[in-house]
Amino acid sequence: MIWEVKNMLKKYKQYFLILLLTILMTAGCSNKLNIINTKDDLNNKTIGVYTGSEYDTIANDNIINVNISYYNSYSDQISALKAGKIDGFLTDEPLAKEIIKENSNLKILDEKLTEDSYAFAINPSKQDLQNEINRVLNKMKQNGKLQELEEKWMGNDESKKELDNYNYDDSKGTIKFATVSGSAPFAYMKNNKIVGYDIDVINYICKELGYKLEVIEMSFDGIIPALKSGKVDVSGCSIIVTEERKKSVLFSEPDYTGGIVVITRR
Repeated sequence: MIWEVKNMLKKYKQYFLILLLTILMTAGCSNKLNIINTKDDLNNKTIGVYTGSEYDTIANDNIINVNISYYNSYSDQISALKAGKIDGFLTDEPLAKEIIKENSNLKILDEKLTEDSYAFAINPSKQDLQNEINRVLNKMKQNGKLQELEEKWMGNDESKKELDNYNYDDSKGTIKFATVSGSAPFAYMKNNKIVGYDIDVINYICKELGYKLEVIEMSFDGIIPALKSGKVDVSGCSIIVTEERKKSVLFSEPDYTGGIVVITRR
């Protein structure tokens, strides 16, 4: 009797080990199948995009049978990606690099989905202001100031990432500047103040033109309506110039050239 029980236990132990190995092998295969290394691996997958951005159009243009999920912040998209609710999300390349610094279990796909020009969006009734901003931007490109600011904010030396201080001649009044603070390195919170590349560039422009700068934080999907209504004069937060947006607002000359990439899990 005891011998029969021992044989039965031995038999069940073998079955259990076989079952366990099968489960582990299946899980391993499943994980390999879900690894995303190229743009084509995103076909038929779910991608997160920022509400109000052009990223949904870019995703549909570049990924076959993509499913779109909308989010109001990058922190929500990071959480959704880590939880497996989405397979990746789109963002600007400099922004993606900042996200990866803080999230070592995420990665950027090598292939860019687009190559784009970024610029300041301007109230459609303020063509004179557009001309003034373009004049200073062209000067900044020629004297190296724009390159200097790009290297400061896109670089790795955090100690240099502070806004330049200027003595303003605000005789021309105030430029109301709208931005989204969760868009590092273009605009983000540091020591309870909004800083970043776009903030530093418009800061310099205001100094050169004789305007006081007032920075107003708002959601990305509220920027175009705020410009059209006159609530704000200018906006900058990695805004891509598109033909559709040109129908609603004016744009400055580009202040940065980059592209859209995909962040996914390692």
